[in-house]
Amino acid sequence: ICQSIEALDRRAMGLIEAQDARGFAAYLRATSNTICGRHPIALLLHALENSSFSLQFVRYAQSSSVYTMDDSSVSYASAVVWEDRGDQQALEPRTHIPTD
Repeated sequence: ICQSIEALDRRAMGLIEAQDARGFAAYLRATSNTICGRHPIALLLHALENSSFSLQFVRYAQSSSVYTMDDSSVSYASAVVWEDRGDQQALEPRTHIPTD
């Protein structure tokens, strides 16, 4: 179950990194995933539309591993937003986001 939760979370994180406000809204409707901060995230995505800012997740963790339907867990993710100015190097792309 914990791997399914992570896969679900990473789908949302991918949409957020892509700054896809419509895709994120569709994801929330389709999955009913209870993402705390979903409204501020949606606001941020709309604010970043057509901007020179980039967004990248740098950390992901779960409070516990869920193996049965009686278990519970909270997922945590952190991201950075920066302005692409051309004269600054972007964060090194990551194919794997570290987990704790």
